[in-house]
Amino acid sequence: MEGVSSKRIEELFSDMRRRYIEDRERLREKLAKEGKKLLFVHELCECTEKRKMRLKFPDIERATAYNPRFALGQLVEEALKHRFQNKNENAYMKELKTNDGGYVISGVIDVIDPETKTPVEIKYQTSLQKSPQEHHILQMRTYLWLLNARRGEIVYISPEGLKTYSVGEPLTDEEVIALIKEEKTPRWPEWECQYCQYRQFCNKANYKNKKPFSVL
Repeated sequence: MEGVSSKRIEELFSDMRRRYIEDRERLREKLAKEGKKLLFVHELCECTEKRKMRLKFPDIERATAYNPRFALGQLVEEALKHRFQNKNENAYMKELKTNDGGYVISGVIDVIDPETKTPVEIKYQTSLQKSPQEHHILQMRTYLWLLNARRGEIVYISPEGLKTYSVGEPLTDEEVIALIKEEKTPRWPEWECQYCQYRQFCNKANYKNKKPFSVL
């Protein structure tokens, strides 16, 4: 007989697969039929080659939904959403016209503070860093653009403690278009290839340097 805990854990991974893989794929297909290209905020903040690899090797992307580290981060996020009384998913989309067609930028904010309406991004780490990471700042600035907000917060949580950083300066339309157009591989040379699940298939991979960071 299957244990109750095993069943709940499987439900967690199933929900993650649906939320992070299947729902996104369906939305991408739906918008493609309307002649629109869908990009998620996290895709704008990562290596452009990784975007292509994700479409070329979808099974690898699906497998990441079973990474225990992602599951732990998901549990932390769900606990804080409950604390902030966020019952629904904070999903946002914005259309952007460029000279090569229309784009839809989509993002899901971890938490929206119910009183201040401040977007809050939760990052689980094994150890705390001295400052917010560059790709997390870029992600939050993109969320601010998406929400037409002026300020957001990044909350780092680890067994060592908790740190909160305020982020302002939302991106402009021009800066978002630049992220769409820019071919930058890797975008973060110091660490990105080291942790990329596609590095075995990428002839541009460079992962000599390894630094601790948060992948969530």
